[in-house]
Amino acid sequence: MSAKIDESLQLEQSLYEELEARLGISFQEKTLLHSALTHPSYANEHPEDPTEDNERLEFLGDSVLGMVVARTLYRRFPDVSEGQLTEWRSHLVCGPTLSKIATQIKLGESLRLGRGEERTGGRVREGNLERAYEALIGALYLDQGLEEVHMLIEKTLIPEFELLIEGETLLNPKGELQEFVWEKMNIRPEYILTQKSGPDKNNRNEYAVEVFVSGELLGSGIGTSKQQAEKHAASRALEILYSRFNEKDSN
Repeated sequence: MSAKIDESLQLEQSLYEELEARLGISFQEKTLLHSALTHPSYANEHPEDPTEDNERLEFLGDSVLGMVVARTLYRRFPDVSEGQLTEWRSHLVCGPTLSKIATQIKLGESLRLGRGEERTGGRVREGNLERAYEALIGALYLDQGLEEVHMLIEKTLIPEFELLIEGETLLNPKGELQEFVWEKMNIRPEYILTQKSGPDKNNRNEYAVEVFVSGELLGSGIGTSKQQAEKHAASRALEILYSRFNEKDSN
């Protein structure tokens, strides 16, 4: 049993080092990195492990990420209106974008998951990846400060920034989804509000929306407005549909 535990710890350490190498960073306080990658399910199953799960770091990282992205957009686009900057920031920090970036940097490979979460696909689950990325931002902020966070966000979000500059970013996913499914299937998507909660301590509501195409659930989204939640759901649905039709075209 001891040999298996040692082997597992060595594998974890190797994955952490590979992640740091991919990102070009080295944590001074390694426990912060370990915490950022610890899903609550793992912490629940291993009460003997003193490592905190990533929920508190996610809370911190969410705020730091929003601020750094806002600052970057403000500096890069001096002639763009406040409304447009807000739209762009919402796109850059939304769940689908963050989970896509987390996938690109292979963050899921390094997650510490409970057995049930592991069995049910937790390493590729959008919510887990989004939260882990935010927790990573929070951990790096505590470990090395704002400028290192800025560099990491610039590095991992740079493809999205480039799309903004080129004007190709999908800023109207609902319109794009409607046009796509009408062209391909001659139908329209259907949005269903599944949950509304709040207001929270910041006087904000939270909405959860699912989008269906021809009766099939293709995406879900959460936002502080129904419209924002619908946009996030539409973005997820588009990713799935684009993938499907690209596969058909290549066959």
